[in-house]
Amino acid sequence: MSMLTLNGVVLNVFDTPASTDRKTGEVRPASTRVQLQAENTLENGQKRFDMVTLKVVTGDLYRKLIGKAVRVPVGAFVANGAILYYALNNEAPTAS
Repeated sequence: MSMLTLNGVVLNVFDTPASTDRKTGEVRPASTRVQLQAENTLENGQKRFDMVTLKVVTGDLYRKLIGKAVRVPVGAFVANGAILYYALNNEAPTAS
């Protein structure tokens, strides 16, 4: 069970082609990504909507959920002062 869950509406599912890093020559494999619209409640009580893009293993699960509210088990880390999320591969999204 995940400690963090990202709640949002599935807006889009898309595939990215394989690519090569220009500096290192490392080949990045093709992948599938999901875009969610997540709602954040600010300290002053107002709401802000953020677009969150997650790399996922199985896009077909998310394609069936386009336009629906979901809960996605995620992990998080900080890079360049921003919080970045990643979908946990062993747990599926659930409609909320």
